[in-house]
Amino acid sequence: MKKITTFLLTAICLNGVIFGSALAEVKVGVQAPRGALKAMNKWGELGTYLQTSIGDTVKIIPLKPNKTVDSVSSGAVDYMLANPVLTVVMEKKIGSSPLVTLKRKSGSQFAGVIISKKGSGIKKGADLKGKKVMGFKFKRSAAAYVFQVKHLMDQGIDPHKDFAVFKEAKKQDDIVLAVKAGVFDAGFIKSGLLEAMEKEGKVKVSDFEIVDQQSDSLKHVHSTILYPEWYMSASSKADAGTSDKLKQALLKLTADDKASQSAKIVGFVEALSLDDLDNTLKTLKLPPYE
Repeated sequence: MKKITTFLLTAICLNGVIFGSALAEVKVGVQAPRGALKAMNKWGELGTYLQTSIGDTVKIIPLKPNKTVDSVSSGAVDYMLANPVLTVVMEKKIGSSPLVTLKRKSGSQFAGVIISKKGSGIKKGADLKGKKVMGFKFKRSAAAYVFQVKHLMDQGIDPHKDFAVFKEAKKQDDIVLAVKAGVFDAGFIKSGLLEAMEKEGKVKVSDFEIVDQQSDSLKHVHSTILYPEWYMSASSKADAGTSDKLKQALLKLTADDKASQSAKIVGFVEALSLDDLDNTLKTLKLPPYE
């Protein structure tokens, strides 16, 4: 009887270990510049895909840009899908590792856009001097601050000195609407946002001038050079085996998968070089080089 009891207790303990392992929770943070609800609608299916692929419970956690680095550092999330600027900051300051780069329908690179209202006469960088301009998350937003500031600084224009007003917005959508309404003369937003808002019926791309409009491989209207898209990074505390499984799952994601369709992406590619962006941040003396 004693042997049977011991056997049963051992079996229960083993089952508990196996069961506990199966329910290991992998916390994936996603940057949410347009709010938590929109982020969950966009990335929720990715959590389902990853959970099926790696065999662990996956929880998607939307985060404001200013909460990203602290959340990874504290262990509140194990992985982080974030813009390239925050990816560099996390890599240099807290030792996170970029795993893969996001690929949208427009490719694995994106840019910053400087918009003004159609008919305003603001078409070139020099036209912004003395104007009221709105940006997003100063020093942290890649395509709604950093890209545009570097673009203008290369022309000898300092947004923090040469604009009459330079204000932070809470959401990038607000920047577009403020410029359309004439409340601000110009605004900094990420490439693809105007097209997305047009599909949502909020604005038309033709409502705006694209300051210093570029013509290259990127189909979306834009003003700056191209930079790498968002990255999925692993925290320094993340399990190596889980990181490898997650990376392989992301690389296998196709445009036909539900997760891709929900997020309106094509999938992920091997992590692109961050060297150009790293040099941009050094030049502007922005985090992690402040």
